[in-house]
Amino acid sequence: MSLVIYLVRHGEVEHHRTDVSLTPRGRAQAEAAGALLAAHVAAGDSVAIRYSPVTRVKETAEFLRAGLSSALMAAGSAERVALSPPQPDEALCNVRFTLNPREQPEEPSLLHAQTNRPAYLQSAPPARADFYRGFWASRDPMGYWLTRDSAGAAETPEIVWARVCERVRSLLAEHAKSAERRTHWIGVTHSGALRVVLRHAFGADPGEPDFCSVVVIDPDGAAPDNRLTLSYQGRKAPLEIANY
Repeated sequence: MSLVIYLVRHGEVEHHRTDVSLTPRGRAQAEAAGALLAAHVAAGDSVAIRYSPVTRVKETAEFLRAGLSSALMAAGSAERVALSPPQPDEALCNVRFTLNPREQPEEPSLLHAQTNRPAYLQSAPPARADFYRGFWASRDPMGYWLTRDSAGAAETPEIVWARVCERVRSLLAEHAKSAERRTHWIGVTHSGALRVVLRHAFGADPGEPDFCSVVVIDPDGAAPDNRLTLSYQGRKAPLEIANY
């Protein structure tokens, strides 16, 4: 298959306590990531960019596209590459938190204030309140989430993994039906989603990825038994997607 999937962490932010914009360095990181990805794009290829619908990830997708477009222009191939505008994609969401079963889950930064409010913590089930306290106090919140039972406060790693798997399966199925040109699908997401994927591939959590780190999922280099090849920081591993 002439399809390559890239999962990219968003750029640098000052904190994760609300829906903030990228820092200047975060914008530069995103542009640099786009320029690096442009080296893999040839004339006649198409590029689709999708993002988790929060500010820092949307901005990363926009600056990444700008960096990619500039690099293609410098190489003289921009007019021969189909580069579409970034679009939101719920499959790229971070792990989501739930204040109570009657409400829709939300990205953690959007619930920071509520999940730290004394009145809420006193009224919530003790195990759920303990999870929120531990998550926000941890030096590695996503590592904390990966290794703790949230008592229903957060989606499980299995739920996040299933969401990513479903998107990968849909991309493979869509591309198999109409593979007219080589397609590069770039999904801008969060460290939580990336760590779930990397843990599944490598068998262990590699820790917090750098801002704008890139994970490559390549069906062209598929390993035996209907697996895909995942590449990250010079390491490769087979990635098994159920029902692929």
